[in-house]
Amino acid sequence: MLKLAGISLSVLLCSILIKEKNRAFAVMLSISGGILLFAAFMNELSTVVDRVKSLAQKSEISLSYFTLMLKALGIALITQFVSDTCRDNGENALASITETVAKIAVIVMLLPLFETVFDIVSGLLK
Repeated sequence: MLKLAGISLSVLLCSILIKEKNRAFAVMLSISGGILLFAAFMNELSTVVDRVKSLAQKSEISLSYFTLMLKALGIALITQFVSDTCRDNGENALASITETVAKIAVIVMLLPLFETVFDIVSGLLK
């Protein structure tokens, strides 16, 4: 956790100092810092994915459902990063559109899961 705080505060301080001289470079520094944070914590993310896979194997539930869940989570995290970056740069409309498109992408991706749930419910009602 200290690694996260150290990277974030370092990028923040550099960005604040540079923003007065060159706003475009400060934005690029902030985006690069965000990417650096994601890269620094990829090992933890792979640990989570491995644990979810082992839970899926233990619980006789199809691995494809857990894969869909992880993809939806990935889309949500990336979308949050992108939309926050857009908002920080004054592009509120672009941030809102990005969030809406990501929600649509998650719904489209989860359609097979909705169909499976619908089939189960309709089978129980018959």
